[in-house]
Amino acid sequence: MEDYHGQLTRKQKDLPAEIMHEILSRLPVKPLCRFRCVSKSWRSLIFDADFIAMHSKAIENKDVFFQRRKLVFTDGSRHRLYSLDLDRFLNQNHAVLKNRGYADNKQNNVDVDGLVAVATELDFVYNHFPRRGYDWFPFVYSCNSFLWSQSYHEFNLINPVAKESKKLPNTPKWRLPRKPFFWELYGFGFDYSTNEYKVVNGQFYYDDIVFSVYTLETDSWRQIEGHFPYEPNRYDGIVLNGGVHWLVWTVADRSLLILSFLLAEEEIREIPLPPIGNTGSIDLGVFRDWLCITLYSLTADETHNEFWVMKEYGVRESWTKMRVSIPYHELSHSGFWRESHDLMVFDRSSLVMYNFNDESSWTLSIRNIDKVDSFGSVGIYVESLASLIEQEHAASCKLVN
Repeated sequence: MEDYHGQLTRKQKDLPAEIMHEILSRLPVKPLCRFRCVSKSWRSLIFDADFIAMHSKAIENKDVFFQRRKLVFTDGSRHRLYSLDLDRFLNQNHAVLKNRGYADNKQNNVDVDGLVAVATELDFVYNHFPRRGYDWFPFVYSCNSFLWSQSYHEFNLINPVAKESKKLPNTPKWRLPRKPFFWELYGFGFDYSTNEYKVVNGQFYYDDIVFSVYTLETDSWRQIEGHFPYEPNRYDGIVLNGGVHWLVWTVADRSLLILSFLLAEEEIREIPLPPIGNTGSIDLGVFRDWLCITLYSLTADETHNEFWVMKEYGVRESWTKMRVSIPYHELSHSGFWRESHDLMVFDRSSLVMYNFNDESSWTLSIRNIDKVDSFGSVGIYVESLASLIEQEHAASCKLVN
């Protein structure tokens, strides 16, 4: 009840702990980090393994997932790393986009002049790693809340929210007898059967690939038994459906196919390509939840306007041709999509929100990207508390010791 001043006279009751935990588990990471200062009990809760698991599971709610999802990309020279809250930008400008034809899908080329998204440079990464010219930070892979960078000399695991990084131990060279070493394959993914992050390395020795796996929990590499008769066509692995995928040639008959390394079973399987001919001028990627094959141009005057997606994983007959109205030399999916539009990367020079139902599109303009006229790696990550408990445990161990 209230007194005549309109103030509450009845003492407010505390919420039950389980309800409070449920509320907190739906919050973004940054406010939770600030809430560590509220009390010792809150600090203990936010670093608790069960709460972190609850916080991670909360992304099964679509609204929570959109709240934590971030676009991440490098510039064309791959020397700078940026983050962008694209969901927030789209929500804030929904009315403007709708009035200009984006939200109701009535126009083919939507005018969005004046709408500019703001990116944040993750300069802690730039400042942390030594700069070595062109090979400082060439490749970035994302998986859940972590980024994994591959340079020519070292590998690092990064949590953009906690501003933490971890250098991986050097990859062992297995040195097959009487076979020269050529180059390596890589991939980074999450094994849901064991809840482990894994990095996969494939070393190519003339006509064999030897695989090894690094796990974050053991902080070590181990070799996978067997030699596999393939020659890599591309070295960067595409993660989907519990496997890391590469384009490879078979040694036996020089046919081109997709090789999948299953993270749970730690076995390989072959996946057939769509009917595009035995050409090497193709790229492997992911379109939403499907494997994707796009062609790229070897000459400046050659363009494409279609690509293929595998709508039923592993089934040759499910390859389906997709058409785009914008001719391209090179095309990839950013990993970001909403119900009607997909963020596509055209020719590494523009990020385009594209509707595959009616072929409407608009180009995303981004502020705060210094001298970026092309894009290198583009992907998404989901903000998480995952590494914060590791940091706390490490600090506690130091205090004990």
